[in-house]
Amino acid sequence: MNLNEIKTSAREKMTACKMCRVCNGETCRGWTPGPGGKGTGSTFVRNVSKLNEITLNMQILHGDDDVNCSTNLWGHTLRAPIFAAPIANVPVNYGTSVTEGEYLDALAQGCKEAGVLPFYGDGAAKEFFDLPMETLAKFGGYGIPTIKPWVNDIALEKIKRALALSPSAIAMDVDAAGLISLKKTPTPIAFKTLEDLTVIRKNINVPFIVKGVMTIADAETALNSGADAIVVSNHGGRVMDNGISTIEVLESIVEFVAKRMTVLVDSGFRSGYDVFKALALGADGVLIGRPFSHAAIGGQSAGVTFYANQLIAELEDAMRMTGCLTIQDIQRDKINVNF
Repeated sequence: MNLNEIKTSAREKMTACKMCRVCNGETCRGWTPGPGGKGTGSTFVRNVSKLNEITLNMQILHGDDDVNCSTNLWGHTLRAPIFAAPIANVPVNYGTSVTEGEYLDALAQGCKEAGVLPFYGDGAAKEFFDLPMETLAKFGGYGIPTIKPWVNDIALEKIKRALALSPSAIAMDVDAAGLISLKKTPTPIAFKTLEDLTVIRKNINVPFIVKGVMTIADAETALNSGADAIVVSNHGGRVMDNGISTIEVLESIVEFVAKRMTVLVDSGFRSGYDVFKALALGADGVLIGRPFSHAAIGGQSAGVTFYANQLIAELEDAMRMTGCLTIQDIQRDKINVNF
């Protein structure tokens, strides 16, 4: 199995996603529900294009030691600070014949074999929470359930179910409050206040991650709620049109947080070189969505493991070619930001 075979298989199994040579949001502008960005799709496109405006500084006059990109987060030793992002309703969003349960199991198995952590999604239909819970149970709590910002009573019920399975952490993608498709469902969804998040945090005995932070103000709210981590994220450009990219705001948010929380980032990341860029700007880890979905659809768990291993190999290559032996060596002077 190689990446071309995985992509070819995925393309044959999808009707909504066109499996473009470069997954940059251009072809699928406005395809929501579906694989694309909201409205004009400009936020999705900007996420990818701004990452391409960062370049690496080659530094090769150093010893021939092996590089090590492993990291420790929330009691896990990971081969790399890489995560599969939460995606739900795969049959609709990608137009695939692969079922939601098959997708989740492939994601969990493949990530576990590769030594990276998966986030699991949530949705309005009952099965979009039940199925991730089944996968979480099947894999002994390996992974991070991501709960939509339902009204607190509903959110807390789901959190209680998830906690019974001893997950690695629990996340809430608070930016999903902007998903029109969810707003139209009978299940109440709402924007979260500091008070809401504080109540949620008090009911969680594992690390709590607030996903969907794009400003220092929201980072401060998450910090004040007692959250253990944030994900700098614009939901892959799917919740707001004409938005700024995550990589453009990452550094300022990292500087504000100043190690008081773990800072992860997602939206538009495609390679281990992209991961390196985020780490150089201070992120503790990177979530990657669509490519992991393509790998699971096209190659099942083996496809996920193959793609994760490729990401790790690319990250190691970026480290080796910039004179970094460990994750801690990846600093701001290793890159050029051209925006």
